[in-house]
Amino acid sequence: MAIPLSGRRSSAAEALQPAPPDDFAPPAASVPPAQLGSPSASVGDDTVADAEVRFRFAAEGLAVRLRWLSLAAIPVLAWLAPAPVAWGPFFALMATAVAYNFAVAFSLSRGSQRPHLSYGTALVDSLYLAGMSYCSGALDSILTTFMCLAMVSVCMRLPLRTALGIVGVYAAELAILAATEHRFRPGLLVAKMSYVFLAVAFVTPLVEEARARLAEVLAGHAAQRSLLHRLLRSAEEERRRIAGDLHDRGGGALFTLLHGLRRLREVVHPRDAAAAVEVDRLIGTTEATVKDLRTFLADLRPQLLDDLGIAEALRDLLTRERALSSIRFTLEIDADSRPEPESALAFYRVAQEALTNVRRHAGARATAVRFARSDGGWQLTIEDDGRGVATRAPGLGLRTMRERVEALGGRLWIGAAVVRGTRVSAWVPDPPQLGLGNAHSSFSR
Repeated sequence: MAIPLSGRRSSAAEALQPAPPDDFAPPAASVPPAQLGSPSASVGDDTVADAEVRFRFAAEGLAVRLRWLSLAAIPVLAWLAPAPVAWGPFFALMATAVAYNFAVAFSLSRGSQRPHLSYGTALVDSLYLAGMSYCSGALDSILTTFMCLAMVSVCMRLPLRTALGIVGVYAAELAILAATEHRFRPGLLVAKMSYVFLAVAFVTPLVEEARARLAEVLAGHAAQRSLLHRLLRSAEEERRRIAGDLHDRGGGALFTLLHGLRRLREVVHPRDAAAAVEVDRLIGTTEATVKDLRTFLADLRPQLLDDLGIAEALRDLLTRERALSSIRFTLEIDADSRPEPESALAFYRVAQEALTNVRRHAGARATAVRFARSDGGWQLTIEDDGRGVATRAPGLGLRTMRERVEALGGRLWIGAAVVRGTRVSAWVPDPPQLGLGNAHSSFSR
């Protein structure tokens, strides 16, 4: 007889159960179909806000690099300029500026995207430039030119109204520098202030246009991901329908045939030994067909995933993989792991494809599967000790794995394992982000 999918199902009739009702309805937050063909039409408040956050984060990273360049150039320019420099306070400010930029870079590396980081760096930049300018000639300092460059960065990081407030801060600092001189020069002060204001006037329209284009691009990506999610969901519904038809028609017919053959064997066994042998052969063929059908239905639509969750579904998948190869499989998973149904199905399909690739192509002796919570979501990791990542272009299976994960706002990594072999890791947020922006999506590259 065929091996049942779980310990509580032992007969062919029980193994071929109908699929449960559909519990994968898309959330109301997904992009409406009317908007799928027009990215610009689907630019909503959430997309604009997402574009502003990403733009500001990228501009903060650029500002960090500009500070390093400035910190390298400022001492040289101060030394070449004719104005006298108070080197003691000047280098003290330089040292604290280096530490400050390290702190900002560290905060960005931790993924900080909070707006007050940009507000704080804009103000601190102005204070450092004012202090260094005071130490190197006040209003005559060549470093006042860096105020214009700093305002370009401010316009990229902050909205116009806030940028104008920072302009006011720079103007006040220039006025203070002018007041520290023995001779007041209003013409030079107005010229320096005008440079700062002109930097804002010229750069702001370009930045606003770039933000608008980024919002449209993100809206297009969200529409593509929403469409991809609908296509994948339609495919799963078709799998469910086919599995149900196979169970209702093929499964019932096979069970009836198997039952009839067993009854026939009871009749012919004492009378015709040759006929009994033939009936036994037919019974064996029918049982093998039932087993193949059960395996096919499990691949087509994992019943255990719907009934008992991702933990039992992965255990059953590894059990079936062990029967097909000599690979040693290990599974690390909490029994109470319960991701959202959409996420659980995506993880199962990723594991299904990855384990098939390991069995067919990796030449591995051992494979470890881990599933756990990670960074506000769920992460599946499959690591083998086989030949390693192929250099050829990824096939349809790998692309489908990536699309399934990214359609839920997640990420997929495929690379070399720590020692040898291949490591496949899929992460999906909890709850999954359907129709939202994904900076790591292949659509964004």
